[in-house]
Amino acid sequence: MMHRTTATICLTLWTPWTLLLPIVPVRQGGQVAAPAGTTGVAVRVEARHPWVDSGLTVRKGDRLSFTADGMIQWGTKSDQVAGPEGHGAKPGKLGAGGLIGRVGYTGKPFPIGSTRTPIVMPSSGKLFLGINDFIFGDNAGAFSVTIIRLANDI
Repeated sequence: MMHRTTATICLTLWTPWTLLLPIVPVRQGGQVAAPAGTTGVAVRVEARHPWVDSGLTVRKGDRLSFTADGMIQWGTKSDQVAGPEGHGAKPGKLGAGGLIGRVGYTGKPFPIGSTRTPIVMPSSGKLFLGINDFIFGDNAGAFSVTIIRLANDI
């Protein structure tokens, strides 16, 4: 069963213009088989949506493993395509259109890419996934992401 929720936030700046920032928590997918002592979910991250609600609530220090695949177009030019690592990625740096995450509605984005190394969550809250881009109307495609919450070693 797919649930789609859309919300728009209006921020009035010191100008006569209004900036509309869509927050689109869309969880497409469901639970997946994961190793004993872990829980996992599958999430489809559409390139046209700034942030997708993963359906997970994390705690600071939780370790999550991400497996991502797929290709997106992050612009109108034919060479503006990217996998989870992003276009033009360099060692230790995510490229344009790459897979990113954040915890909470205002959390600082962090790179995910196609790393298989567990990522430690920087804070507690809802986990969102997104695309490393600022203009979403010209994007196409999606990443398929499997997230596995690893058991604490403590």
